Amino acid sequence: MTDNPKDPPLAAALADSVKAIDADYAEEMRELRALFEEARLEAEKDEPNDVKLKALLNDANEMARTFATLDPAWQAVQRVARMFGIL
Repeated sequence: MTDNPKDPPLAAALADSVKAIDADYAEEMRELRALFEEARLEAEKDEPNDVKLKALLNDANEMARTFATLDPAWQAVQRVARMFGIL
């Protein structure tokens, strides 16, 4: 990622988000990570495309909301699967 102090704040925040996903949710959140990475690259440009950046961040927002909504259900499925020795 980027540790350059001259990076724009948005690019730095996106880089932090990618690092957090890598640390905690590498497999489950790979699509969200890809959106954040693409948004970070766009934000780091000298003249970022605002329309593209907003679209990427909107998609990431919707994906994060969906993940947050479904995560409790997925955890319940995993608990039941473990109970029956499937996982």
